[in-house]
Amino acid sequence: MSLISVTEAAKMLDVSRATAYRMANDHLIPTVRILKRGVRVHREQLQQMIDAFAADSIRGAGGVSEETICPTNEKIRHIGGSLSPRQTAKEYDDLLALATSRRRKQ
Repeated sequence: MSLISVTEAAKMLDVSRATAYRMANDHLIPTVRILKRGVRVHREQLQQMIDAFAADSIRGAGGVSEETICPTNEKIRHIGGSLSPRQTAKEYDDLLALATSRRRKQ
């Protein structure tokens, strides 16, 4: 177990020294109080905490997924061959559930 100063922890967290002391006082980072030396931070526990937050933020942003199952329930509709423009428009309308063309009244 190695201990580092709050200033070194601030550099690891890329925050100001005041913010690091505030985090230490709020017990947001793993610290030890030493009588004459003040506050020290557990280097290994801090690094593990940083790594865990980084992994969670990447997962939350959709970068890395542990799920291998497709979350959609959509059915695959095969279209192809020689469709007329009207058939193609109807197929797209059905897929999108939007009216893309309207008949004009005569």
